[in-house]
Amino acid sequence: MAGLNQKSILDMIKEFRMNWHTLCNSERTTVCGADSMLLALQLSMAENNKQHSGEFTVSLSDIILTWKYFLHEKLNLPVENIKVIDHYDDIRKMYDDFLKNSNMLDLIDVYKKCSDLTSNCENYANISPSCLLDFLSGREYAVDDETDFSKPASPMSKHNQENEKVRLLAKKIIYSYLNLLVNSKNDLALAHILNIPDRGLGREAFTDLKHAAREKQMSMFLLTDQGLNLSLLQWKCGVLSLDHQGILNSDIFLGTYSYALNLSLT
Repeated sequence: MAGLNQKSILDMIKEFRMNWHTLCNSERTTVCGADSMLLALQLSMAENNKQHSGEFTVSLSDIILTWKYFLHEKLNLPVENIKVIDHYDDIRKMYDDFLKNSNMLDLIDVYKKCSDLTSNCENYANISPSCLLDFLSGREYAVDDETDFSKPASPMSKHNQENEKVRLLAKKIIYSYLNLLVNSKNDLALAHILNIPDRGLGREAFTDLKHAAREKQMSMFLLTDQGLNLSLLQWKCGVLSLDHQGILNSDIFLGTYSYALNLSLT
């Protein structure tokens, strides 16, 4: 069977955007690709481990195993021969809640919603659950790709490889800042840029911020934005630092949002 190309996915997302008023609650809903889906699943697994063992961490082997089961289960594909880790139902609920609270839908959700548009169902006849599985797993190839694999590719120098990595990272960071400007509930975008540039923030700071946001029933971005406003008020009153419920200090708030503000104004 022919692989699923990227154009089919883009066409599906365009259809979703044009019909957002019937398919979701907000025009600002963010669509998650495979990378964001995997990151959301990883965060949900780490949160589950913290609840059961006290450690906000997860092993790579467990992530790979759960990712495989998750894709098959959500696409309603056979899972009988796929091993599932403990507390999967709890992890799945955390994943769903995380996307809902972040005003996000993943590609599988978009696929299901677009497939329900009976007037346009013929547009998705070439997108089957198994094809989407291959696409999300990275096993697809572009149907219209004219690359001649019989010709050896030119070797890329180490310098060019490093430049390409930096370019991709910069692209992801810029997209994350822009995502936050469109959807302030997008906690995945905040996770990408929370410590870029380096602000001395680690896993513990992210975990504390996430828990505080949950307690206040608001996104991490809005919580830190609230902290920024408080820090600016205290700075005007001569207070140089802010301990916002023991989470972050004013330097972190100001560093994060002055960077985002500069980006939005350029």
